[in-house]
Amino acid sequence: MILKNTFFLSLFFLLFGTLFGEAQTTNSHNEILNLVPSPKEVTKPKGYFKLSGPILVHADQSELKPLAEILVNYVNHISDSDLKLGTGSDNSSKIFLRINKKLNENTHTIRIGRKIEVEGQNYEAVANAIASLVQLVRVSKGGSVIPRVSITDSPNSDFRSVMLDLARFWHPIETIKETIDLLWLYKIKYLSLHLTDNKRFTFPLEKFSKVNKTNSDGSREFYIKEELKDLVEYAKDRGVTVIPEIEVPGHSGILWSTYPEVFGSVDEQTNEAKPLYVVNMAKESTYTAMNEIINEVAEVFYTSPYIHVGGDEVYLENLKKVPEYDEYTLKHNLKEAANGDANELFCHFINRMNHMVKATGKKTIIWEGFHGTGSKHVTVDKDIMIIVWNTTYNHPQNLLDNGYKIVNSTWVPWYMVGAMNFAPTIRKAYDWNLKKWSHWNDSIEDIEVDSDEGIMGGQISFWEQNHFKVIPVLRKRVPVLAAHLWNGHIDTNYNNFLKTLENTDQLYSSLFNPVKTKVSGLANEEDQRFTEKITIKFESKEKVDFKWHYSDSWNLPKMREAKSYKDSIELKESGVLTVQAFTSSGAPLGHPQQEYFQKIEPAYSYEVFSPIPKEGWESVPDFSGLNVVREGVTGFMSSNRLDKINGELFAKVERDGHIDTRFYGLYNPYAVRLKGQIYIPENENYTLRLTTDDGLCNIFIDDNLVAKGSELSKVAEDFQIKLSKGKHTVKIEYYYRKIQNQLNVKYKTDKMKDFLPFEKLVAPLKN
Repeated sequence: MILKNTFFLSLFFLLFGTLFGEAQTTNSHNEILNLVPSPKEVTKPKGYFKLSGPILVHADQSELKPLAEILVNYVNHISDSDLKLGTGSDNSSKIFLRINKKLNENTHTIRIGRKIEVEGQNYEAVANAIASLVQLVRVSKGGSVIPRVSITDSPNSDFRSVMLDLARFWHPIETIKETIDLLWLYKIKYLSLHLTDNKRFTFPLEKFSKVNKTNSDGSREFYIKEELKDLVEYAKDRGVTVIPEIEVPGHSGILWSTYPEVFGSVDEQTNEAKPLYVVNMAKESTYTAMNEIINEVAEVFYTSPYIHVGGDEVYLENLKKVPEYDEYTLKHNLKEAANGDANELFCHFINRMNHMVKATGKKTIIWEGFHGTGSKHVTVDKDIMIIVWNTTYNHPQNLLDNGYKIVNSTWVPWYMVGAMNFAPTIRKAYDWNLKKWSHWNDSIEDIEVDSDEGIMGGQISFWEQNHFKVIPVLRKRVPVLAAHLWNGHIDTNYNNFLKTLENTDQLYSSLFNPVKTKVSGLANEEDQRFTEKITIKFESKEKVDFKWHYSDSWNLPKMREAKSYKDSIELKESGVLTVQAFTSSGAPLGHPQQEYFQKIEPAYSYEVFSPIPKEGWESVPDFSGLNVVREGVTGFMSSNRLDKINGELFAKVERDGHIDTRFYGLYNPYAVRLKGQIYIPENENYTLRLTTDDGLCNIFIDDNLVAKGSELSKVAEDFQIKLSKGKHTVKIEYYYRKIQNQLNVKYKTDKMKDFLPFEKLVAPLKN
């Protein structure tokens, strides 16, 4: 009887709670709310907050006004709502934003009932809450709503960062701002900017202005301070902080070569810079100048608690030959350095840089670049934070055991290298954890440290990337990093996470890439290739004006001055299409969107196979056991296409004989099969010259293997074959193992003096 009464009592409370909207607490946050990252504590009552009629948004503190404006603009943009900024102490406001310093550090709360109350322990926490609130908006034909919910949330890892390499390829400010928008949406705290390297110094120096280069067309290879200050404020308004990196002592060629009398060493015979490959760490003028630079940087990036000073891939041999070396090492009691171990001088340099950074009120970050704790007599300061990426200079466990705070920026999955088409998959990112490091080189073993204590967070490091690859690569990788670092793990299975990610990615498009481009006439939709012409139409959910620009260059045009879109566009040549939406009043919506369309003369049918297994690729494998991820038609290599390929690469490919094995949107090692026909004008002996770089290739003619590659590095291999007059089938099977996608094939007959590109023998592919 007691059991029966208990059952009915439980049933009564269950029904009562359902009918009257009793709050339900759940751990399956993503399944209910579809937020990335998912919140830690959620209570979800029944019902929705309707975004109908005028709704006032009130910021309790004036400093929150930028976030109130962002909330109003973004919610109105993605829904049919009518949010407006409240004024004064208007009690009719329905959405309230406030800073509540009584909350735990970096914590925010969202309470949605008859009104919406957003609180954060600081400005950044409120910005994180606004990102969640915008993600919560549900749009339907019946009207836009936000689920009634109570959220209390805070991040596990404070250091959540994405790095852009601005020093290898020029990046428009617009691209950097779009990256900041992406980071805001997924609650990534820091944008780290690699501002300097061997060939470019993008930070504007006042005293050493010769390092700030200008191109022949008058365009700058450096930013002016007004641009950088605007960038800092743009990020600050969104709760994102910009960390500057000035790379020394290595990756600093532009300093020691441009000002050898200050940062390097002058050859007395030639009066030119000696090739040190590092700044002169044995010269006091180097330290004086670096202190001036650090102070300039600290002033511009005033919101950053850190300055990154580099510290990786340091070449020391030539440094020991400078005339100041002996005197400096003796003066500073660097005994090992005086006896020829310049590593001690390197560690001494790091510590002096740290003292300069700390004098500005900031903390120092460096890359993993020293061994152990430094040298026998000079220990690298323990208050420096180390970003561990390669694990070959210093093992992360060693650093943790010795009391250093570290950041995980492992090659796989958080290193992206645009010039090498390297961007580990979403699956690899999902499977990662904070304690794990994996290298692109399979001979270097994976590492997992004992504990995540002392690991401050993680960073995506995006190297050698062109500006037009930033968002396509990052937009589905940043949220995975965010999900890991916010909660310490991803609390749903992979397929469910992908569904949630698809929702937030669509939101990103609505907010920042609102133009939908419809293309007809493509030979390959996935590769954006065409043979004759394509027709372009622009669409948007809102009534907007479109402006567009089409040229051979990726340079971002001034979109306000671009052509107005009236009707469909017909394009007959390869080029870069840039489009942006504007309101009727002329205000831009989102950011410019760029796509490259390639006109081809069809040469081969192709199949792409992926993924490549880690083991057993010392020879070209049996393709029949691999997964086909894409197939279609590709074209002859053209001068225009070569320019585009080399425009995306730091290490350029050889022009003559290069075969196009790159495919739009595909990254990481894969295998390719090309099929076509060749035409032989007369019976003759041929030599095929095959060159790959970190890959192998087999060539079949009439199904006979005529060239079997065996060199995994960039070494040419020659193969002799006798070919008869007429048409022959050709099949090329190629793969690259790591990060160098380069296939080059040439030919020569006995009568020819020089080799020519193999594709001169290839007949156009018939439809």
